[in-house]
Amino acid sequence: MKKITSLLLIISLLFVMVGCGDTETASKKEEQQKIALLMADLGNPFFHVLKDAVENRGKELGYEVLVYDGQNQASKQPSQIEDAIQKGVNAIVINPADESSTANALKEAIAQGIPVVTVDRSVDVDGVLSYLVTDNLKGGELTGKWLEKRLPEGGKVIHMEGIIGTAPQRERGGGFLSVIDPAKNANSKFEILDTAVGEFSMAPAEAAMSDLLAKHDDISVVFAQNDTMAVGVARAIETAGRSDDGIIVIGFDGAKEAYDLIDQGKMSVTAVQDFEFIGSEAVNYVDAFLKDGTKPEPKVLVDVFMSDEK
Repeated sequence: MKKITSLLLIISLLFVMVGCGDTETASKKEEQQKIALLMADLGNPFFHVLKDAVENRGKELGYEVLVYDGQNQASKQPSQIEDAIQKGVNAIVINPADESSTANALKEAIAQGIPVVTVDRSVDVDGVLSYLVTDNLKGGELTGKWLEKRLPEGGKVIHMEGIIGTAPQRERGGGFLSVIDPAKNANSKFEILDTAVGEFSMAPAEAAMSDLLAKHDDISVVFAQNDTMAVGVARAIETAGRSDDGIIVIGFDGAKEAYDLIDQGKMSVTAVQDFEFIGSEAVNYVDAFLKDGTKPEPKVLVDVFMSDEK
């Protein structure tokens, strides 16, 4: 009888150990559910909206989100992608610093079956699950049409561009110039007085605008291709003592800093991106793909609105 009892105890212990092993295995599987979020530049406050949206939606769906900051240096992202792959991420959401430097690293991720969603900027590689982006071309056109209504008599315009060659730089600028530039629209009453490159960053935009203010005394409008540059432009105008010139400053993003400057009368308007939607939707896309193989549209455009419309 004692032998039977001992045998039953041993069998019970084995079941318990197997059960514990199953629990540990399940726990490890849960730990492996990771999404890597690679941001081009978290020094831009507006990108925190996207980061928070990805983290919040990821948490709701049970994912751990690993955040990488490219610090506006394209050379950083390839090694960050490799690090994410080594850490066993199940998906990658990336805001590329540029459209080509990340290509080889992402090819490796895609080859390993890791779904990749690009946000805000595309990347030059096949196999990306989806490219989820603000309709920058339409947004640029929208800013141009807003300006036409604001200054129906026309004016002299400074165009502050972002990082040359990136999709936002091409598309926002292209849309804006298609409405405002007389070389592209014969009905335009505006003049493109000058163009500068602010690299989507505050300090370069502020420095460039300081030079332009010293060069021109008849600036009517500055269109900055993102709000971070618009903040730099507004600072340069204030520092130069030109706040009373009535220069219209237009940004693009919908960042809190832009709204603050609009309230203070230092900016006029910003074209607003819905980064909260873009971030959460990117997570939805990879989640649906990982769970049942559902594929979203390869490119999804998200509408823009002007800050004084809502």
